[in-house]
Amino acid sequence: MPIDDLITEMNQGIAAVITNEAEDGVVPRFNQAKTIGCLRGEFRVHDDIPPELKHGIFSEAKTYPAMLRFANATSRDDAEKDVRGLSIRLSDVEGPVLWGEPGFQDFILNSYPALFVATPEDFLGFILARQANQRLWFFLNPFNPHLKALWIAFKSRQNHLCPFDVRFWSTTPYKLGENSGQVVKYSVLPCSDYQTLQAEKPGRNQLRAAMKAHLQRYPAKFHFAVQTQTDPHSMPIEDASVIWDEAVSPFRIVATITLENQDFDDPEALAECEASSFNPWQCLAAHEPLGRMNQVRRLVYAHAAAVRNRNQE
Repeated sequence: MPIDDLITEMNQGIAAVITNEAEDGVVPRFNQAKTIGCLRGEFRVHDDIPPELKHGIFSEAKTYPAMLRFANATSRDDAEKDVRGLSIRLSDVEGPVLWGEPGFQDFILNSYPALFVATPEDFLGFILARQANQRLWFFLNPFNPHLKALWIAFKSRQNHLCPFDVRFWSTTPYKLGENSGQVVKYSVLPCSDYQTLQAEKPGRNQLRAAMKAHLQRYPAKFHFAVQTQTDPHSMPIEDASVIWDEAVSPFRIVATITLENQDFDDPEALAECEASSFNPWQCLAAHEPLGRMNQVRRLVYAHAAAVRNRNQE
């Protein structure tokens, strides 16, 4: 299906779903729907990374102000199994961006290394099934089954005690360097000196409580790493459901994220976090999103953000 047609149908379906799922006047995101919290910190690019990785924001040792949004993909109850989401926005970024506002670079990640659907056509099918309240039919329709998608959706949902102890992946590929020919995926790996070992204030908002308790004891830290595509067949650009083998191409650390203790869970901060939006195309050309799945995300994400914020004015 042509990209323009996919975007039009996705926009219509997502707008219908999120508008229908609004609670207390708040229109949720289609994915990463429940805000756990937005936190501010530092994104420090290392000075000893390999020369071939020194592109874009990784071109020199520098510390960027960062804002991180942690979220649940679907569940409003933190105690339930779910995919967790992490969106990162760096500020004070120099150079022209491909889309959005100058000075910012976004990264969008999930707690599983692949998407449950392979193509934007598959994702459109899931959107329409969700709009019709027939999610299970999308997976088990005997005339067009998506059994691999069902397996990934099942496997990716996990119980977590604290988002600061979760590893995240970009799932989709990006350029690294405008003319380098390199294709990469990103990962964020926890590396704090403290780990949550039991649920903090068990219940609906236990992940938010766990982040707060963690920061009161120690800063939260993550490594930011890149994985280079070494084989276009086993590491495809156009199939977002394929995990790139880390044994073949390990992730290499290029930066460290640090979050100090801060207030992030008061109603005003949570409302501001809810109103935030991120887009993989809010980036430098050296980090251009690749593949048709990323191609549709630019306008689909922007349209969904406009629908959410228009309804919450």
